[in-house]
Amino acid sequence: MTGVGRRIVLLEPARAQGFVSGGYRYQDEVCRHLAARGEATQAAIAGPALATTVAALRRHRPDAAIVVDGLFVAQTGQPLPAGVIALLHEAPATAAWAEEPLAAIATSAPTAAAVRSAARAVAIVRPGLDACFVPPAPPRRRANRLRIACVGTIRPAKGQLLLVESLAALPAPRPDIEVVLLGDERTCPDHAACVRAAAGGVPLRWLGCLRPDQVASELQRADLLVSASRQESFGMAVAEAAACGTPVLAFDTGEIRSFVRDGRNGWLVDARADATVFAAALAQLLGDPSALAAATLAAERPALGDWPTVAQEFLRACQG
Repeated sequence: MTGVGRRIVLLEPARAQGFVSGGYRYQDEVCRHLAARGEATQAAIAGPALATTVAALRRHRPDAAIVVDGLFVAQTGQPLPAGVIALLHEAPATAAWAEEPLAAIATSAPTAAAVRSAARAVAIVRPGLDACFVPPAPPRRRANRLRIACVGTIRPAKGQLLLVESLAALPAPRPDIEVVLLGDERTCPDHAACVRAAAGGVPLRWLGCLRPDQVASELQRADLLVSASRQESFGMAVAEAAACGTPVLAFDTGEIRSFVRDGRNGWLVDARADATVFAAALAQLLGDPSALAAATLAAERPALGDWPTVAQEFLRACQG
């Protein structure tokens, strides 16, 4: 995509304080490993400053490979500048997402497929999987309450509301169920309030944003990971749960099908299905503890590399 040996400058939008996302985590991990070898720098800038920042970099660091987060397109409504490398965690919503066809790095196969016709070249560099995401040792034992984990920023697209509404609508109360929500609730406080209200008598534990090792610990203690999002471009939380041997119920979106073997280590619901279909699948699972036990025994580790390997793949994609 660029000349061999060019160092990387990765530009991303300025982050809201405390905001966590899979895309930002990807960038942090890749740049952390490359920066340790002097091969990359990372900078957060305001969206309107993108064009002038790119122009300045070209003047002062003409040998740099400039990588630009595709999130700028959604934030500014403007196409990415010519000549940069686009880092795309999802396909931009607009067809005119670049001034000219760009080389792109996509973090999932669906994203790559969606942008390939408009890009000059596309490389797929998937996220890494931390070493902490492994099945518990000793193997998990069923607690007094069945723990359902849900990972993601508390907002409408992530499906926490569908999860608690489905549980609240069960034909009989289930005091033996506990829902553990891992994710920032400050981004959409009104929606978080709706989730609390819809839960009714369903016990909720709100844990906020956690470090990867803390997420792994919660997944290892969970009996089921529920991903009720229909819009995952990848599905990192699902991959991490699968690596922990935690059964998964999820909409079939992003690359989730490559981590969850439907009917083996989890269950998939068509992303176009009505909410009642998802709720019925959840209710069926909660009524069949033997299915959860069998799925735990059928655990499969996703075929994802560690972050140093991903960083090296990212470097090659920028220089190839």
